[in-house]
Amino acid sequence: MQTLMSSGLREYVKRGWRSAVLAGVLGTGIRAGANLLLLPLVLDPRKLSKHELALWWIFLALEGFGNLADFGFGSTIPRIYSYLMAGAEDFEAEGLRPPKEAGPPNFAGISRLNATVRSLYLKLSLAAVGLLAIGGTLYLIDKVAASGLGGKIWWLWGFLVLAIGYNLATSHWSLAVQGLNRMRDLQVSFVMSGVSYVACAALLLTCHLGLASMVVAYFFAGWVLRWKCRRVYREVVPKPEKPAVSDPQIVRKLWPNTWKFGVLGVSGYCIANGNVLICGQFLSSDILDSFGLSAKLAGFMVGFAGLWLNVKWPEIAILRTQGRLEEMSRLFARRLALVMLSFIGMGLVLLFAGNALLEWKGSSTQLIPAPILAVYLACLAQRLLCLQFGSLAYTENVMPFFNVSLFTGLGVLACSLILTPLFGLWGLVAGPLIVEMAYCTWVVVRRGFRGQPLTPRQFALAAIGGRP
Repeated sequence: MQTLMSSGLREYVKRGWRSAVLAGVLGTGIRAGANLLLLPLVLDPRKLSKHELALWWIFLALEGFGNLADFGFGSTIPRIYSYLMAGAEDFEAEGLRPPKEAGPPNFAGISRLNATVRSLYLKLSLAAVGLLAIGGTLYLIDKVAASGLGGKIWWLWGFLVLAIGYNLATSHWSLAVQGLNRMRDLQVSFVMSGVSYVACAALLLTCHLGLASMVVAYFFAGWVLRWKCRRVYREVVPKPEKPAVSDPQIVRKLWPNTWKFGVLGVSGYCIANGNVLICGQFLSSDILDSFGLSAKLAGFMVGFAGLWLNVKWPEIAILRTQGRLEEMSRLFARRLALVMLSFIGMGLVLLFAGNALLEWKGSSTQLIPAPILAVYLACLAQRLLCLQFGSLAYTENVMPFFNVSLFTGLGVLACSLILTPLFGLWGLVAGPLIVEMAYCTWVVVRRGFRGQPLTPRQFALAAIGGRP
């Protein structure tokens, strides 16, 4: 009996080690906690001066704007890799070709797509470098002059702009690994990159290299991510007999969905930060601190819960391409149940024990009041559900929610701007929930559900037991 138990335990350990979800948890934790781990060194004025720290936050904000140069390609390209990995001969600009039986991967098409995407991202990175070199430099002139740090900062800014361009230009390798359904390898790559960032920055800060420590660590983390993902790609895709060349026709077929994702990406970027900005405009700084902390913790919860499906989207796209729709639906239903149960469980912990845990950690900032926090978590839960069904529809290589999502985003901002001055924090939290539940959520869920063959009863049984 003891031998059987130890054998079973070893098997569970092996499965956990091979699990993409466990690797995803580690990767998300490292990426989310990297700056927290560095906080004792970053806040030490002997390691990083006050002016250097302020400039680093500005550098990071400008880096975020630079990455918007992707403009939706990163949301479209992995699915195309998945279609070709499923054996598809080619892909349509919108929609899918008639399903075919499972066959060998289309490695020739994958190599041609990779060559095209590599050329595309090089051009995007050059555009981002140009914009940052001009616009970012103009924005920084007064800040650098006020810091009194002189020419050294401009050398670091120039190096960071090049590092941003390099990371954007090589980010296509991570998109390829995601689309090839090597999700565990992708998450391991994120772990390695995050650990490299923390270790490099900590070492250089300890050596009193100041702001240069953060800039060099940023570049080094990007290089590690590129090295690992490129290696995984080479393990999966054999080297073609003749070097693949870029095909402009592929970019033309990517564009009809890409520009929609790009617009929604910019809109989503604004909405994600909109509530915090609105809170800062109309409410007190104490409320802003509490809401900002609550939103950050809830955002981590959404990220962790979503891992159950995030690691399976390439496989779901492959199953749809091969016409194995019932198998795809069972997988989606089972993982959706895990996503929602995980979020609800973490939400209950945050709601009933969040402030006690914060006090135990010595934080003077508390979460927003429990009734308002419950409404905020309900808003995020319905948004998480909507996102999963929307992503299921996207595996059909269509973007059916462009107008719905765009006008919902504008409605959320308008409603928050109107209700927050009238009802305070209640208006800020309830406004988005009212707007999204009025139309967007049920339209997206209904459309996503119609894209799979199970009835509601079969879907519920699949979610509970894995088989309708």
